[in-house]
Amino acid sequence: MSPSLWPSGNVPQKTFLKRLQVDLYKHWMLYLMVLPAVTVIAVFSYAPMYGIVIAFKNFKPAFGIWGSPWVGMKNFNRFFSSYQFTNILSNTIGISLYSIAAGFPAPVLLALMMNQVRSKGRQRAIQTITYMPHFISVIVVSGMILTFLNVNTGLYGHLARALGFVDPSDLLGNKHLFSSIYVLSDIWQHTGWDSIIYMAALSSIDPALYEAAK
Repeated sequence: MSPSLWPSGNVPQKTFLKRLQVDLYKHWMLYLMVLPAVTVIAVFSYAPMYGIVIAFKNFKPAFGIWGSPWVGMKNFNRFFSSYQFTNILSNTIGISLYSIAAGFPAPVLLALMMNQVRSKGRQRAIQTITYMPHFISVIVVSGMILTFLNVNTGLYGHLARALGFVDPSDLLGNKHLFSSIYVLSDIWQHTGWDSIIYMAALSSIDPALYEAAK
């Protein structure tokens, strides 16, 4: 904006509003095309953020978020001074690093293996089967894990006893196996879906490069 438009505090604002009005009039069709995307982002990404204030309130469901009393940093001070804070922080960081280390290579390796399948029909079938778990909710996956790994009535318990283990160990009751069960179930659920982007990248490679490499 030219410095000549700044003689008073109201002129820049009026000039901006005037230019915006002219731009909206000239390119209203473009703004109309963008409107659905902006609406979706505003409704599903920004509107729910008002719930962040619940961290600074003594939340009571009967009063709702805005009706609950404001307590400021009380909840944070209570959390940071808790004897469980160190364990919670270390477990969160440890599981996050474990998930990254184990989960990142999985979709890449799956995409590389599927790329070697020459039959397009088999490739599509494998890809469909592997990314179907992505559409299962976390609650259902948790229920499946509890059912399958139950030492008494689950698939794991029956299979272990069929193989000769009279008293199989309780996997769900072992605290040292929790991280592995959590990470592996997450890999099973999302590897197929995450491999799609790598499959797209591999499919764009010129086959002549493979022949040259051979």
